[in-house]
Amino acid sequence: MLMQPMARYTMSATVLKNARMELKTTHPLKQMLTKAATLSGVDLTAFVLSSAEEKARNVIEHHDSLSLSRNEQERFLDVLSQPPKPPATLKKLMGMERLSER
Repeated sequence: MLMQPMARYTMSATVLKNARMELKTTHPLKQMLTKAATLSGVDLTAFVLSSAEEKARNVIEHHDSLSLSRNEQERFLDVLSQPPKPPATLKKLMGMERLSER
């Protein structure tokens, strides 16, 4: 339900809102958005901002998440459980105590 996120915009009078956005749309879309806002109990601005924020969060979350197929998951777990042996140069570097020994 959209009421929860929208309440944030209608009740937060102390938050300074100084970033302006303007947009143009068709009359039918504006009418639909206005009706949806009214049915949700918020003004048009709060409805549009809340809907846009929710969509933006979903897009960002989807972009930032890692999705692997079943085969990819199994391969990933195999690599984690059986990592390749480190090369000799890495072993040598790990055995040194200070950077100056390199």
